[in-house]
Amino acid sequence: MAALARYLDHVERLTDAITSGDLASGTRLPPQRDYADAHGLAISTVTRIYAELARRGLSVGEVGRGTFVRSPAVGAAAAFAQWAPAPSALGGVDLAFNYPVLPEQADAFRQALRETASGGDLSALLAHAPHDGHPTDRRSAAQWLSRRDSVSVSPDALVVCAGGQHALDVLQLALCRAGEPVAVETLTYPGWKALAALRDIPLVAVPMTADGLDPSALDAACRSHAGRLRVVYTMPTLHNPLGSVMPLAQRLALVEVARRHDLLLVEDSAYGFLVADAPPPLRLLAPERTFEVCSLSKPGAPGLRVAYLIAPTALLPRVHAAMRASVWSAAPLMAQLASRWLDDGTIDRWIADKRALAQRRQAIAQACFAGLGATGYAGAFHLLLPVPAPMRCDDVVGVLQMRGIAVTPVDAFAAPGEAAPAAIRVALGSPASDATLQTALLQVADVMSAAGHR
Repeated sequence: MAALARYLDHVERLTDAITSGDLASGTRLPPQRDYADAHGLAISTVTRIYAELARRGLSVGEVGRGTFVRSPAVGAAAAFAQWAPAPSALGGVDLAFNYPVLPEQADAFRQALRETASGGDLSALLAHAPHDGHPTDRRSAAQWLSRRDSVSVSPDALVVCAGGQHALDVLQLALCRAGEPVAVETLTYPGWKALAALRDIPLVAVPMTADGLDPSALDAACRSHAGRLRVVYTMPTLHNPLGSVMPLAQRLALVEVARRHDLLLVEDSAYGFLVADAPPPLRLLAPERTFEVCSLSKPGAPGLRVAYLIAPTALLPRVHAAMRASVWSAAPLMAQLASRWLDDGTIDRWIADKRALAQRRQAIAQACFAGLGATGYAGAFHLLLPVPAPMRCDDVVGVLQMRGIAVTPVDAFAAPGEAAPAAIRVALGSPASDATLQTALLQVADVMSAAGHR
């Protein structure tokens, strides 16, 4: 108990010093050995102290350089938290999150609400829906996915969830246990990381090739964990933040490893709709062990809060049980609106328009960042921009925050214990106009150019 009290005392004293500004952002914390000697602590205790500061978003470790204090504002960016411009900034441009909403979508929403109010059984929208969603909504989703993949999808294999994040939450609840490791790419979705942290689910980082998760590295991870790995979370089609699209041969190799080690695959298709000629999803290559999450937040709108979770038949009862234990069912009104737009082709039209928008904005970004080493998929709403030495990612994020521009340091995506490249992710989907986006991107380019000439 005394050791725990000393550990907590150091954590709270350092937290107070950072949040009050006594320890300024960018201050290098003492090496762990030096801190341990100065305070009479065991190295293992200092490791825990520094790890807790990092978990709170108050410090960041950099390979070969040490551990640095992180301002609360930059820590929020690294934690993928909601963003607001600094009080001293003029306006604000969100290049941290992707909320691509087309101008015509508000009118489509207004019209759909009118039609819903003027006809149909409104009382049904006030009642509980079945845990897996109304049959009509599952049928609409199944028909849409069948058209997308050119392979029939059964409505009985679908569950209607309250958004993509809820679908991931349901899957962790259904498939994962505290203390049991789950495999992820070295750079993975912060929302999956956050869920795992709350459930005490350790994440095992699996190295990637340029095209995505490395099957041979996954095989090695399974062997080193002596059969304890059971679940793999991956983004094979338009990885976030790398923008890679895993080729068919690599997908087949990944499926072979999954079958050899009896792994369950969680396939997050959040940005997959932007790739018109993508290889088949993992779900079609290994239907007996793959769960696919298809959210409408990006192809539709973030406020729609509807996603479709496709699951192997044998494991559907666990998914249904997790639905009952979470939100019971998706909101019937939102699910019905989504079905309306799936049935009449509205979602498909929005997807076509958003593909064109993403390609146009990616071209604008590449022009603004010419010579700065930006990388990304030509049809994605995000790209990576390296931070030139000696400037640190936190410095760039902090300077841009003061200019009213939000970006995300790539360590937000790093699996626990993994070092992230010195880069920022720039999201292109949220600004209301191309002109607003271009102005903000030129500000980012200005900061990066200045960093490179230090």
